[in-house]
Amino acid sequence: MKEQKCLFVTIAGLPNAGKSTLINSIIGKKIAIVTPKVQTTRTQIRGIAICNGTQIVFTDSPGIFSAETKLEKALVKSAWSAIKGDDITLLLVDASNYLKNIGRIKTIFARLQRTKARCILGINKVDLVKKPELKMAHEHLNLLYKFERIFTISALKNDGLSDLINYLSEIAPISPWFYGEDQITDSSTNFLSAEVTREKLFLNLREELPYSTAVITEQLQEKKDKSLIIKQVIFVLKDSHKKIVLGKDGSSIKKIGIEARVELERLFERKIHLFLFVKVRPWTDRPEEYISDA
Repeated sequence: MKEQKCLFVTIAGLPNAGKSTLINSIIGKKIAIVTPKVQTTRTQIRGIAICNGTQIVFTDSPGIFSAETKLEKALVKSAWSAIKGDDITLLLVDASNYLKNIGRIKTIFARLQRTKARCILGINKVDLVKKPELKMAHEHLNLLYKFERIFTISALKNDGLSDLINYLSEIAPISPWFYGEDQITDSSTNFLSAEVTREKLFLNLREELPYSTAVITEQLQEKKDKSLIIKQVIFVLKDSHKKIVLGKDGSSIKKIGIEARVELERLFERKIHLFLFVKVRPWTDRPEEYISDA
């Protein structure tokens, strides 16, 4: 019997580099929410894959950016703590806009050098660029930092992921598995269901408002028919925000609730009874209570 191997990999990078899309594609199930807005991911989310007898534990960390508010600082601290804690870092760079962000990418490189973390590079979204642009990005980034390996991938199209996974399984140390064979994440059911609703808030609310919201699952109960009752509270910072989340005659919260319920039924593969409540609370004063996996 082959010896078991296990590797812990942090997926890091700027906001919107495609980290959550990548972890979902590798795991084959949506465990991390994805929206077009930056800084959607607020906490470390682990996805567990098995390849060639190797358990690979991926951590999807919040995007690294210049933090100003208390909440933003908590997000960036979470990202760097993931990098320090794992065996290897997969730095993800968006091929379609890397030149525009080269200054911020260099800042990450400089800090990575100080942490002495093992690092591989994933040049993502290759489906959005022409070959000469991709070649230039590859050569340029290779000069800036000594990566163990560079992979060109499209997380969205599942392109190049098998090469990446095979490489990670090759370099993994001999170690017992940390999770059960069928486990794909260590996130709690309460956390996953709250994240689905938060994703719908991001997709339905305009501009900055989604950043002022937090979601907590207060009750998750199985009925005799195996369906689930899920009660969640959406926290907002002001009364005016509450009115927008509810919408005229409750139209907005109804739409968010329907979209979240459909996604939750897909995730849990059973009927869901979802109840959403909106409360005003200055939750950003204690961000750690609202962005951790309770």
